[in-house]
Amino acid sequence: LMQQDERQAKAERDRQRRVLEESITHHDGRVLQYYGDGSLSVFNSAISAVRSAMEIQAALRKGTQVPLRIGIHTGPVVAGVIGTHRGDVVHDEDGVFGDGVNVASRIQSMSVPGGILISGKVFDEVKNHPEIHTRSLGAFNLKHVKHPMNVFAVTNDGLAVPSESDLAPGRASTSRSVAVLPFVNL
Repeated sequence: LMQQDERQAKAERDRQRRVLEESITHHDGRVLQYYGDGSLSVFNSAISAVRSAMEIQAALRKGTQVPLRIGIHTGPVVAGVIGTHRGDVVHDEDGVFGDGVNVASRIQSMSVPGGILISGKVFDEVKNHPEIHTRSLGAFNLKHVKHPMNVFAVTNDGLAVPSESDLAPGRASTSRSVAVLPFVNL
């Protein structure tokens, strides 16, 4: 869109940010960081995060559709501190780090425009909420994550769900093989 109409692209990005800020705040969350047309947000609960994501996707389907992918994970996040130097704490006001950030980013990149993907940890928090419909997509090898991680799609009406072909490159192998070699009497 930026190549076609810069003013329209900026207007759509601004609308996206308004929708995000309103919904995230409404669900007791806050935006930690914007980067380009993306953002990183934190919530007081996984349920609030998923409800906000559903609300955001519904709002962005109205008018000119904004192709937003959402990934949600719960885990450690460190904001604003990047280390120490000569005994002093070194702050980076824009820095947000941690395993929670990495996993959420990897899951988000697996999604499709209009979709919401969640980690197995988030699924455990929302599975008993009848208004949130999910489907397991399987286990995936995520970049910089030691073990395969279960990923679920939120499947409520209007939400996009990745197809098998969208997900194939990262799927974890579930089959084991055994090589049987002949013994040679030496």
